[in-house]
Amino acid sequence: MRLWPLVPVLIALAGPVAPGAEPTSKRPAAPQSSCIDCHLQLDGEALEAAKRIGEDIHFQHGLSCHDCHGGNPIAGADGDIAAAHDEKKGWTGKPKRVEIPVFCARCHADAAFMKGFNPQMRVDQLSEYRTSVHGKQNAVGDPRVAVCVDCHGVHGIRTAKDPRSPVHPTRVAETCGRCHNNVDLMRGYGIPSNQYAGYKTSVHAQALYDKGDTSAPTCNDCHGSHGAAPPGMQSVVQVCGSCHGREATLFREIEKKKGLDLTPCIQCMVCHDNHAVQAPTDEMLGVGPKSTCTSCHGPGSTAYRAAEEMASALDRLKGRVVEATGLLSRAERAGIEVSADQFALRNARDQVVEARVLAHSFDRERFLAVTAEGLAVSEEGASAGRRAFRELGQRRLGLAVSLVVIFAVIVGLVLKVRRLEGRAPE
Repeated sequence: MRLWPLVPVLIALAGPVAPGAEPTSKRPAAPQSSCIDCHLQLDGEALEAAKRIGEDIHFQHGLSCHDCHGGNPIAGADGDIAAAHDEKKGWTGKPKRVEIPVFCARCHADAAFMKGFNPQMRVDQLSEYRTSVHGKQNAVGDPRVAVCVDCHGVHGIRTAKDPRSPVHPTRVAETCGRCHNNVDLMRGYGIPSNQYAGYKTSVHAQALYDKGDTSAPTCNDCHGSHGAAPPGMQSVVQVCGSCHGREATLFREIEKKKGLDLTPCIQCMVCHDNHAVQAPTDEMLGVGPKSTCTSCHGPGSTAYRAAEEMASALDRLKGRVVEATGLLSRAERAGIEVSADQFALRNARDQVVEARVLAHSFDRERFLAVTAEGLAVSEEGASAGRRAFRELGQRRLGLAVSLVVIFAVIVGLVLKVRRLEGRAPE
């Protein structure tokens, strides 16, 4: 207990610890390298590489230039470039673009080596990359496709959790857009270059950038990271369903229930788009000007009539919920106890949400059953509101009658008093 007064002093001497920082014993500083000393005297990209190396995650874990490029980091201290670039010491220099995936995989595909830094680190990036559109083109020698450094950077590489990293969720779309916004580059592959522009207008981008929700999907959430590829028609629902699970389940249920194969004609993006995904609205259901149903189903068809009926039922339910909510709110403000009826009305609001989700089942009977249940609940709420106003009217009438009686009594008393005062002896 006598040592407790010394604790603040010891903490002050220890100095502040950065949040999440690892002990220095686990993250040794990289050894002094003649590569850095020499490059700091140069200019252009050679100088920038030396200036950024201190921020690099590899450098912070004790690795330095020679661990990637080979050579002798000690021999060049006196300015002897030939000694520093000694091929006998493994000097490889700057790798060619097409060689970079294999170059990085010398470490990142070595499970034993990577466990020395992070036991949880994946070591299958190269094999996954080979399955991607980029990796397949790289394998045939295409120097234009994306390789590791295009996404992660070269020197000054940061972890994906670092907001300054080009692969942080808030920067992934911009990173992909550096290539996919390039009209000339994309034209060579027959790919459009409007994906980034569309994504920036989407509800996903609004959640990510405006609301700061880093769990909102960006490019790699749908296409993959190292195994990046456009989802096939058969996998679109699974991709969207990784977040929108209930909708995806309903979509697949109708295929089994009706014995249909909806893969060729109906997928999420038919109604919602792929990159420019907008917030869904109730106007998308039905046959109105903003309907997505009419893009496939014409007047007179069974699906057209079903869409019209479902939209009409949803509109009636929403209207009745609004009516009941308004009546009960006014009754509450007037002093009538309606809390139990307001609580019961929540079920009708839940049915509105349920109906919106069930639109993905394309099951007319199930949809109408839910809206009918919601209509019954909301009708009870509206009836409760009307009863409350009748009760309020009766109260007001009773109060008015009481006031008249009281006033009459008061007038009678006043007259009686005056009459008595008039009989008093002079």
